[in-house]
Amino acid sequence: MRTVQLVSRDDRPDAHSVEREVIERLRDRGISVGTEDDADLIVAIGGDGTVLAAAGGAIARGVPICGINVGRVGYLAEFEVAEITDLVDAIASGAYEIRSHSLLEVLTGTTSATAVNDVVVEKVVSQRIIEVAVTVDDRPLATYRTDGIIVATPLGSTAYSLSAGGPVVDPSLDALVLTPIAPHSLLTRAIVLGPDAVVRLEVAVDRPARVNVDGRELCLVEPGEIVTVNRSARHVQFLSLGRHPFPQAVREQFGLDHA
Repeated sequence: MRTVQLVSRDDRPDAHSVEREVIERLRDRGISVGTEDDADLIVAIGGDGTVLAAAGGAIARGVPICGINVGRVGYLAEFEVAEITDLVDAIASGAYEIRSHSLLEVLTGTTSATAVNDVVVEKVVSQRIIEVAVTVDDRPLATYRTDGIIVATPLGSTAYSLSAGGPVVDPSLDALVLTPIAPHSLLTRAIVLGPDAVVRLEVAVDRPARVNVDGRELCLVEPGEIVTVNRSARHVQFLSLGRHPFPQAVREQFGLDHA
């Protein structure tokens, strides 16, 4: 890799100081700092939100991404500031591995998007729940009276899905995780589906709902509209040094070393 694009949080002075250090170390190793158009790698400096924001460009161009964490505990942002030298040395020498992870594709009407973490269909009016009829592979599963439904990737299982009671899934697996948010239903547990499952979500009462992709609003849907979620044909690639295998990453993220 000879050209790296840096993406950092505009509202964090510490992110800018880290960016300057990364630029200096990259140039010392003969690596250029470029733009999205010519980069072989994207390095996001911030937290998991910064990684997600930068991931779209990496996916579109088919180049890997990695994150340097300058926020709270990061899961997608694998590297800490103290590891900048090791990261740059690995980029310069090629001593790294590329991990490929599944994405989700969401389609409703003429609107579509790709998700790294999750797709959420949720209520718009805070005081009123919605009913969502869920179909998997053209077969009815359940109708949930709920605040919303999350469909997550294994990589996104530690994000919103986890806070709603979903399982932590090893990101090396291929699966879809279906998690209801505060359901008023008999079926309250998350369900792990196969990688080729096609999930259709239909708001079944006369209340609008919102579709969010990786925490950002995609569109509003009216009752009767279908939101289809399935595994994308594309993948997101993460550069890794293999220092944080799944059990260790879980321990670090949830502070289990200090429990």
